[in-house]
Amino acid sequence: MSQVKSKILGLLIFLIIISVIFFIALMPSQNHGAKNILSINLSGNQLLPQNSYLSYAKLNDIKNTNWITLPILKDRIEKHPFVASAEIEVSKARDAKVYVHEKNLAAILLFDDQTFILSDQLQLLPFLSNTNFMDLPIINNPQFARMYKVLDYLNNEEIIEAHHILYALKTKNEDMFKNLSEINLNNGKGITLIFSGIRPIIKFGRGDFSRKILSLNSIWDEIKNVDNNLSQSDYVDLRFPNQIYLGKAEETVL
Repeated sequence: MSQVKSKILGLLIFLIIISVIFFIALMPSQNHGAKNILSINLSGNQLLPQNSYLSYAKLNDIKNTNWITLPILKDRIEKHPFVASAEIEVSKARDAKVYVHEKNLAAILLFDDQTFILSDQLQLLPFLSNTNFMDLPIINNPQFARMYKVLDYLNNEEIIEAHHILYALKTKNEDMFKNLSEINLNNGKGITLIFSGIRPIIKFGRGDFSRKILSLNSIWDEIKNVDNNLSQSDYVDLRFPNQIYLGKAEETVL
């Protein structure tokens, strides 16, 4: 009988030990490389204030949140659509320093009465009302807008061509790039460019964008100068090889 009791007692002790080990394994612990973070300081952000990033990641009330660890913090911050990556350091006092690398923005994209942002990697990002950006050009009336979804990478021809125009303008003439206000894709019927402070619209057409940028650059100073006759034209047509047409609106044929 004593042997039976001894076996039962031994089994109970064994089960208690296993239960304790299992419980400890499930608990978050600094010994498992996870630090419970007590405060967060975010830097590197230019597009949005710190509170916006932390609010999106549900980290703006961290003092009342249990077990926010470094992996969880990194994962939540990097899920923000404006963040390319984040570097995080946690001090011994469990204060987290977060440096965010934000995505580069290329243009504002308008379609179906909706506003989005296009990154330089051609990713479609949501338009957030408190975004801090200056003088992004607009890409308007894309033909295939209904196919686009937020966070998709847009690899169709019309968006790629608009991006090529942006890059060529920036490379060739910084002044033209800074004054560009709109690339109108005209629902696939051809591209027109609109510059702030410049009266003529630019009938750009499709394809051969390098030649057209060079042609536009060659007359840029004239159409920019309000005292020049060329600047009083309603449009500049670059669609024909080796020719530049200037005219009035009533002569316009799309």
